Amino acid sequence: MENLKYRVIYEYEFHRGTSAAETARRINDVYGDGVAKENTVRFWFQRFRSGNFDLQNKSRGRPETKVDNEELKAIVEADPSQTTSELAAGSGVSDKTILIHLKQIGKVK
Repeated sequence: MENLKYRVIYEYEFHRGTSAAETARRINDVYGDGVAKENTVRFWFQRFRSGNFDLQNKSRGRPETKVDNEELKAIVEADPSQTTSELAAGSGVSDKTILIHLKQIGKVK
């Protein structure tokens, strides 16, 4: 079952006044051991107590990259003697990020 479906149950049990431990036990009795962890239910109950009843997770994806591969390629082709540290400093990113992008544009093996 999807996490969202369990969260609906958490909210229902919260409004009933059931404890987090009892809610986790009930869910595990029905859907199998380990499906609902007490700490997870406590986390959701804490959110509900603060007035937040949004059952969706906040997006936690990777941040968008600050490096444009075409721009990086033009910089490297204009001055191939630059080090990755210099390129990183100029772009405001880490050396590792520059290396990843250099690999994407075929400038390193």
